[in-house]
Amino acid sequence: MCKLMIVDDEPLERQALRIILKRRFLNLCILEDAKNGVEAIRLATRFKPDIILMDIQLPGKNGMSVQKKIIQFLPNVKTIIITALEDFNCAQTALKYGVLDYLLKPARTSDIEIAVDKAIKSINQVSLLDSISSKPATSSKKAINSILNYIHANYNQPLTLNEIATYTHLNPQYLSRYFKETVGMTFTMYLTNLRIETAKKLLINSDKSITQIALEVGYSDPSYFSKVFDKHVKSSPYKFKMRHYNRDDIMSGKK
Repeated sequence: MCKLMIVDDEPLERQALRIILKRRFLNLCILEDAKNGVEAIRLATRFKPDIILMDIQLPGKNGMSVQKKIIQFLPNVKTIIITALEDFNCAQTALKYGVLDYLLKPARTSDIEIAVDKAIKSINQVSLLDSISSKPATSSKKAINSILNYIHANYNQPLTLNEIATYTHLNPQYLSRYFKETVGMTFTMYLTNLRIETAKKLLINSDKSITQIALEVGYSDPSYFSKVFDKHVKSSPYKFKMRHYNRDDIMSGKK
């Protein structure tokens, strides 16, 4: 699981980023926030984040100074700058210090998600390639964790085994056998289970329509989603939602 740290002196900005990240990335550990440059360096030293979302205009040390310091002890950290400062020279300096992306406030949610997704993919790819060339026992664990992280970050897309094979630079047939031997089920079964379990949580805990939920968990056809859900849960999505809705009413004393 990748660790991410938010660095911004504005509480509302930090809160908004947390909401965006928690909603989009299920397999992401969001660390304690930093409110200024000094805190950012201290927390980065302590928690060693894989990804940093950071404003440039910070109290005390500016973001570029912080990045320059952090890459001395975390050379592979993926930093994404989110700032209101539209400055070409600053953007050039950011690239010099290994910044992955430079987003201008107010950044669109989709741009933030794309940048973080790119960071996660980059981290997982390096981790997978490193692990395959290491000792067999360690390799197996690290490699499958990287693959699972990729699936959890992209399960709501039309994900295929061939796409993961391309991402990992592995032969699809070999990957298929390796996945089943390591996880205990096929890639298709794992992906379906992940989508259905996520859909169950959304049906219970949200007011979203079944069509919306189908799209959010990776099914472009709501009818096909309902068919798959019924096969695995032995209930239609609507009946499942109503059953839990009625149970909640009984528990709360409603009629």
